[in-house]
Amino acid sequence: MKRLLWEHWDPIGVKRFGPDDEYDSYALRIFVMLNEGKRATDIAEYLRWAALETMGLSDAGDCVAIAQTVVKIHEGHP
Repeated sequence: MKRLLWEHWDPIGVKRFGPDDEYDSYALRIFVMLNEGKRATDIAEYLRWAALETMGLSDAGDCVAIAQTVVKIHEGHP
């Protein structure tokens, strides 16, 4: 999950600078959400909130696609 956020979400563009721990807290929260049975829409909203409110960005990126991928991986559907 951490790698997925780093490689495909990266709303602040830090992957080119490293290290790759910038999104650890978000990955942990998503892991908890998945184990609570949250849906892709809930995770997408969390990612959107993180980008817009926590990071102060005006564009959250494609949170829906990332959330759907995370849920598929969690369910064992690569």
